[in-house]
Formats: sequence, structure tokens, C-alpha cells
Amino acid sequence: MRKPKQARPLRLREYEAAITALKAQHPWLVRQIVEPAPGHLAVVAHLFAQVEYLLPPAVLARKGSLSVSCNRDRLAIHYQPPRRHSERAAAVFDLIAQTKHISLQQCPVCGVQVVGNGIRPQRCPQHDGIQGLFAEEVRRSRQLIVEQGVQQVVHDLGKVTTEDVRAAMAVEDEPVLSEAKPEQVQEQPTETAKSMPLPSIVFLDEAGLEAFVDRHRPKGDDKFKRAQAMAERIKRAGHDSRQLGLLPPDWKALLDEFALAFPNFHELAELLRDHFALSSLGDGRVSWPAVLLVGPAGIGKTEAARWLADQLYLPFRVFDMASTQSSSPLAGSESFWSNSEPGQLFELLAYQPLANPVVVLDELDKASNGRPQYDPLAALYTLLEPRSARNFIDLSIRDFAIDASHVNWMATANELEAIPGPLRSRLTVLHIQPPRPEQVRSIAQSIYNRLRDESSWGNAFAERLDDDVLSRLQALPPRSVRLVLQRALGAAARDDRGIVQVQDIRPLVEISHRGVGFVSEGWN
Repeated sequence: MRKPKQARPLRLREYEAAITALKAQHPWLVRQIVEPAPGHLAVVAHLFAQVEYLLPPAVLARKGSLSVSCNRDRLAIHYQPPRRHSERAAAVFDLIAQTKHISLQQCPVCGVQVVGNGIRPQRCPQHDGIQGLFAEEVRRSRQLIVEQGVQQVVHDLGKVTTEDVRAAMAVEDEPVLSEAKPEQVQEQPTETAKSMPLPSIVFLDEAGLEAFVDRHRPKGDDKFKRAQAMAERIKRAGHDSRQLGLLPPDWKALLDEFALAFPNFHELAELLRDHFALSSLGDGRVSWPAVLLVGPAGIGKTEAARWLADQLYLPFRVFDMASTQSSSPLAGSESFWSNSEPGQLFELLAYQPLANPVVVLDELDKASNGRPQYDPLAALYTLLEPRSARNFIDLSIRDFAIDASHVNWMATANELEAIPGPLRSRLTVLHIQPPRPEQVRSIAQSIYNRLRDESSWGNAFAERLDDDVLSRLQALPPRSVRLVLQRALGAAARDDRGIVQVQDIRPLVEISHRGVGFVSEGWN
């Protein structure tokens, strides 16, 4: 009889050996950051194998093109898409979204399946409440818990001796810290397992999907192969149903944090409070009406949406409407074209398990191209109406419709008047003002915190910026603050300093002797 796989934390040396073996198998990883949680090694290895089929080795070998790390038990993946092969970048983002979703369902310590909602990282019952990711750390943490528990019992009863402590610790002896089978782990209920399951929706007509594949079957050409591959990816993501991401239990505190990070987005924060409160009375899904954020460039409109998607554990996609010449990025291209492809919205919804992603329509006021037959806004009249979006048909796939009514839309614009009236009527318009200097200080600290949390080198720097540095940054727009801080952190690293100093804060555009270029206000 085959021995079941043991679920136990890896020792640090075992983890390092696994990383070394992974880099040997994929030589392009030598220039990348590969620091996942031990329990996520399997899903990360699968991701690397899949990416190799999509991108050539020369692209993958670039430093920082695809890196993975661990941020508070959560799998963090950084991907820098190449300018070439842009058509494959969307597929890589879909793979990354799918990998992140799978990692949330696996214990970051031992990698066993965790019964949970698949929205936020969870540990199995064996390692719930344990600090650390490696066997050595887990053992020390478990010893401390046992000792604390015994001390409390001694205090209450006065009957437990040192031998009782040693007997309790014996079960944690090397080399295996947990002998539980994956099936056994799942049978032990946790608080997450007892919570409300994720609500689900009927996403598409299964018969229509089969008809789509059968329609291309007699041809036996590349289109048939693409149709087969598409159907297989749809089945892996949930087939004819999709789940809806839930609000976190502490959503009120999350919005308080959002208000601190983006103090000039007060109207948006209040709108979200209203709709999240309503949702919490029902099934708790993340939902808000289509929103249009109107304000000057560079004040953090897109960054605010990105922050919300990240904190709510929802897929995220930005559509650059200013460079869009037709509706094909959203609605796909007509099926009679030989190079017809589904739109990016179809791919976002069909190839990952959550049906309520955050989608940003960036610079919506610059989307018109003057050619009505190729109007880039045409698809939005259907998509922004929940009733019609329930039966959204991608132009390249006429055989079945998908449910796109749960997408959380956020559009950005500099001028409201440039957007057609019928489209404005489908959006909740919020006017976002540029932050005041004292608000920029708070924004700069939040941006600095995110740079530290998102990067593998973040712990090398101090937790807070000096007041003098914040005073230097408060004259800049939020977009410039992020770029300037990245340069400042690099300057500090070159000098082997863990603190950003005033001299590190430099303008993005240097003033030339001939006075050519732009000068940022507030620089002395």
C-alpha cells in the first residue's frame, strides 16, 4: 500500500535545496527573485513551467521580469510584461491570477489543501496560530504555546509538572512535525471552514460552450485548437459557474485604512461604506456601482483602485482607453476575421474563478476616435448596465454569452464634458480634488509602506520616513511621489543606508543650463 504524503513544514536547508533545484530546472530564474512560502513551492513551480510555453527564454532571462516572494503568508508575484509579445502578456497575467487563487487554498507552511473561502491566505489546523514558515520556527513557536498553556494550567490547578511539559513536547520531535494526511486536515473544521461559503453564479451556458468547440471541429485547423484550449481553461476555472469574492470581516477598518492612504478620496470611501454595509446584510459579496473618478492627472485615481483590488483579494485589470482605437480590447474582434481573438474582459472573467474583479477604464474621456463604426465606447453601453451585462457576448464567440454583471467598474477622466451623456448616465460621478500638502505627507508615507511591503528588500529600510523628507515630498503630486521615492530608495541602498535622507529626494527632471524641460513646483 502506498504511503500517504506527509504534511510537515520544511527545514530551512530543505527549502534552500528546493529553490536551488527549481533554478537548475529553469535557468532563467537565476536573475529573478524566487522566495515563495514553503507551502507554495508546488504552485510556483507549475507557474514557471506554464510561463515557459508562452514567453521565449530571452524575455524570461531579463532581470525582474517574473519574480515571486511571500508577503504575510500571501504569494506575491511581480511581472513586468515585455513590450514585444504583448498579446501573450494577458495570458501570463491570467496564469498569475489563477496561481494566486490556488495558493490561497494551500497552507503556506506545509502546502496541504485548506478548507476556506479561497480569498485570503489560510493555514491548516495543524499550523493555525503558529509563527514562522520553516520547521525550526514552527517548533519554537509551538513550544512557546505549549509552555504558556501549561503555565496557565499550573496557575489554575497547581497539578501540572515539568514532566507534563516534556510529554506534550514529545509529539513535536524531529524530523516530522505533523503526520496528518491532507484528507485528515480537511476533516478538522476551522473558523473559515464554518463561515459562509462563497456565493456563486451561473456564468455561461455549458451547451453553448460545447457548440462553440464543435463548430470548429470539422476544420481541424488552428482555430479548432484554440477553441479546445479555450474550453479547457474555462473548465479549469469553474466551467459553467463562477464564485464571487467576499468582503473581509474587518471591511470597516479596511476602509478606514483606505481613507488614510488616500485622504482626498473621501467621496469614494463614503460610497464604498454605503454599498459594503448593504452587501454585509446579504451574502457579503464585494460590489459597488460603476464609478467615474474625475480629477487632474497624477492624483492617484488608478492607484486607489489598485489598492482596493489588492486589499480585497480581487483580480485587477486596467484598460488604457486613450490608446484604444476600437471596442475589440473589451468586446473582442469579429469572428469572421482570420485573426479573431476574444477581448481581454472575456479572458479576465473566463480564465479565473472570481466573477467580480476590479476593472479600471483609464482616461475614459480620451477614448473617442471619430469613427463610429469602430467606437471604442460601444461595448460599454452594454457592460455598464447590469441587466444587459448578464448576457454579454464577445464578438469572437457568438455561441454563448457570459455573465459580466458583477464586474466592479472604476473609470477615470480629467474632463467630464468629453464623455458622451448616455455613458455618463450609467456612471456614478465623483469629483476628486488634488490632495492638500498636509494630505500628501500621509499619501507619501502610505506609498513608502507599500513599496516596502511589495518588495523583497523592504525590510532593509526604516518603517517611517523622516519629517524633513515628508516636507520635501509634500509639494509633489502622488504619481511623482512614487517615482521620486523609488529613486530615493535606490540612492540610499547605494550608500548602504536603511534610511532615506533629504539629499536622496531629487526632482524627476533636472533643470538644464538652457532652461529646457519642466520644473516641478516646490523644489528650491
